[in-house]
Amino acid sequence: MLRIVPLASPLNSPESVAALTGRLLDRIRGLGIPVEIESGDPEADPGALRMLLILTGGTEGLALSQLSRLRGPVVLLAHPTHNSFPAALEILARVRQMNRRGKIVFLGDVPEDGAELQRTLALMKTRQALDGVRLGRIGVPSEWLVASLPDEKEVEERWGIRIVDVGSDELLERVKGARPGDSADVVQEWKGLARGCVEPNDTDLAAAGRVYTALKEIGREHALGGCTVRCFDLVTSLATTGCMALSQLIDDGQMAGCEGDVPATLTMMWMHALTGAVPFMANPQQVVAERNAVWLAHCTIARRLVSGYTLRSHFESGLGVAIQGASREKDVTLARLGGPGLTELFVSDGRILEDGKSEERCRTQYLVELARPVSYFLEKPLGNHHVLVPGQFAPLLAEYRDLYL
Repeated sequence: MLRIVPLASPLNSPESVAALTGRLLDRIRGLGIPVEIESGDPEADPGALRMLLILTGGTEGLALSQLSRLRGPVVLLAHPTHNSFPAALEILARVRQMNRRGKIVFLGDVPEDGAELQRTLALMKTRQALDGVRLGRIGVPSEWLVASLPDEKEVEERWGIRIVDVGSDELLERVKGARPGDSADVVQEWKGLARGCVEPNDTDLAAAGRVYTALKEIGREHALGGCTVRCFDLVTSLATTGCMALSQLIDDGQMAGCEGDVPATLTMMWMHALTGAVPFMANPQQVVAERNAVWLAHCTIARRLVSGYTLRSHFESGLGVAIQGASREKDVTLARLGGPGLTELFVSDGRILEDGKSEERCRTQYLVELARPVSYFLEKPLGNHHVLVPGQFAPLLAEYRDLYL
């Protein structure tokens, strides 16, 4: 429910203010957005979605008096009459001088205005959905992630997401103690729906199923909204991998990343929350400058993202069970968050040009043509892992960055 705080100058009659408020609320409801006038104390529900409705001119002081009661960016709803827009301009300028973020959403009669309100509300809902989520870091990040160690306090302040550490020992013990029957159905599904199975045998598949059971248990007991796993401990200690388990967790709706990489996993969680699309975390492997494209590859991908798949071994170790998936959707978005508080963003719309089958790369491989120059990867990358989702959402992700980060 969107809560509106209407602001009008006392120079306007109560009757005209009530009529104007009613017309604008009808306009919002006509977009399919449930809305109500703020009543009571906002402190009783500080996480509610609130916007200031600038009904008339002369409301600048009234708006500024509301700022301490608003969390996050200040969203001002303006309309074409009664000097609403001039007042909103002055208010937003002052908000920016106070080092707060905000924006004006115009309630006109053209479809674009309604679409802008719906987009802004989607951004606000995404921030609300992420607030208080626990991201499990299962094992310390892999040693090679030297640029993927964000400041945990800053991440929580900026994103509302709390990083929760779970030891690798807990995962390993749970894998050893997992009962084969707990994952028998999902293991049978992995095998039964695959186009083929090259290296793995039934023992490998059973071990991958135990990893899935263990990660599900950890997620439930630690109340995790997402996780990232130091997966190479599974390779060295148990001669298995987390590739299929992470794939299944994402198919289940829990975002799961590799190698203890918090920036990439938070990117997955954010993109999924904002767009509803299923993410694929991958390594950039090669820039193809003449096509403004980049090869991406990884050994795990959600099966919901592929048109078909083959079960393979994990590329680097030759152990466990990985997934070689064929692309389904062609229009995509590629993104990566970086910096100490994960406030820096690379994002580009793109298109999958072809699938790869190199035996010298991770198993699922896509060549992706980008709208932004691929020189980014060579000159100022934010890190290794990047996240791909079906659909083109670059402007929406950039708008979230501008409003919240």
